[in-house]
Amino acid sequence: MLLDKIAKLSNSKSSEIEMSEQSEPPAHLDPSLIMRAASLAVGILMIFIILLTSVQAVCFWVPNWWRNEYAKYDTPSNVRGEMSLDDAVHVTEDMLDYCIGKLDTLDDSEATIDGVKAPFFTEREKSHLSDCRELFMKGMRARVICLLLVIGLSIYLYVHLGKRGAALALSVGYLRALSVAAAFLLIVSIASLIDFTAVFTLFHKIFFDNDLWILYPNEDNLINIMQENVFADAAIWIGGIWAAVCAMLSASSILVLKRGSEPPSV
Repeated sequence: MLLDKIAKLSNSKSSEIEMSEQSEPPAHLDPSLIMRAASLAVGILMIFIILLTSVQAVCFWVPNWWRNEYAKYDTPSNVRGEMSLDDAVHVTEDMLDYCIGKLDTLDDSEATIDGVKAPFFTEREKSHLSDCRELFMKGMRARVICLLLVIGLSIYLYVHLGKRGAALALSVGYLRALSVAAAFLLIVSIASLIDFTAVFTLFHKIFFDNDLWILYPNEDNLINIMQENVFADAAIWIGGIWAAVCAMLSASSILVLKRGSEPPSV
């Protein structure tokens, strides 16, 4: 084997190399350990990609999601002054387009409140949404990097294990990664059911290094349209889409492992 030849070569050269007593030759990595680590990494990256895509799906792809949510909770009535449902949806779409780079500024985002058309977002809200934009953009870039890593590691496994071996390794790695992610999601879900406000607050403290996310209903209308109930529903939808896609990949992985355990036909 290649590793045996490397070991013999190393032994033959050891007498020619002077080493201190404190220094030890590096141990050879177990190839199977590398393969397991690579397949697990692919699983973790895939789960992360699915999560980010689920967020994007709820925010941008589900038809009339925001309109239905605002109608469900009668969001316009929560705003300081009289505002239409259409205007509430309009400023939300502007906000989302800004967060993914489709709009350069929110200065021109207007709504009619109490019959007066004026800019909707306050300076504090725009500062916070600038932070949100940076977070969104980083997430989108991270997803691209993760996808490239998935492709690269999958090719690596294919080259070293072949088509069948790579499929088996990727299936095992994905199921292992999913078991950890599912346990974490279960903990977060239970915590959210107990105290969603606490989880919501912790999320913002982790991802934002300032207090601009703390908005005041008497001064900032953004907090009046982005109600906690809407965030809670968004979390449920995101979790549901993520779980559905992960379940489909799990079923595929289990099928691959089942077929892989069968002897190849001659």
